Formats: sequence, structure tokens, C-alpha cells
Amino acid sequence: MRTHYRFDHAWQLDAAPEAVLALLEDLSGYGAWWPAVRVTGGSSGTGARTADLEVRAPLGYRLRITLTEDAHPAGSEPLPHELRASISGDLQGWCAWSVEPEGVGTRVRFAQEVQVRQRVLRALSPLLHGALARQHGAVMRSAEAGMRRALGA
Repeated sequence: MRTHYRFDHAWQLDAAPEAVLALLEDLSGYGAWWPAVRVTGGSSGTGARTADLEVRAPLGYRLRITLTEDAHPAGSEPLPHELRASISGDLQGWCAWSVEPEGVGTRVRFAQEVQVRQRVLRALSPLLHGALARQHGAVMRSAEAGMRRALGA
């Protein structure tokens, strides 16, 4: 079944890498700058930080996921300025943000690999794989726009 997705998005921001990294490290603040995301819970105490998110796609469906900070994923070491998380809930997999200086600003890259677990989307995924991938693109464009607003970049 075509329920597996792999995404890669990148953009340039006119902001310092430290400012971008601080924005991304604050999992509980994602809803403040990312229009497609609503934070519904999470933890920031001892142990791995988590964030419960509801992600709203332009077509109107919602995915409920939990991000769990993963500093050392199996088989690899994190790169400088890289944040990784495992994803559970309606999707299962991982995501990573990398933040690197480029020119006078910052190059931001988001990578994600997931399997759909939400029942309805899992059933529709083989038929609508391309459309669902385009929805992810729209959600990531809203992330880029939100970051630009939040950072004045």
C-alpha cells in the first residue's frame, strides 16, 4: 500500500541561526507561529520533551500526532544545529529540522519520513497519495511563512 511518505523542504531566512533554532526548540510554541498547527499538550520536564499537535491540512482533515525529542536516533549522531523527533499517533515515523548559517542568514531544512496510521487516510492514501503529499507541501509553506513573520525575516 502507498501509505509511506518521505518529505524534504528547505528555505532561506534572513535571521540568525540561533534565533531560528530557539524558535524550533520551543515545541510548545509551534502553534504561535505555525498557522496549520495547534499544540494540545506535551511535556518539557525531565527526560525527552514532547508536544501533542493537531495539524490541520487545507482540505480540512486533521492529524493528531505526538513529537518526542530524539537527540540520538538509532544509527546516527545528530548534526550541529539539528533537532530530531520521533512521531507517533495518526502518523508513525520521524522528522528533523536542520539549521545552518548561509550567507547573512540561515538555511532551514525539514525532513520527514512517516507511515499513515489514521484509518481513513490510510484507506485513501493509495488513491490520493499525490494529493496528500501536496497537502503536506501547503502545511510546510505555512510553516515557512509563519517563521518569517515570527522572526521578522
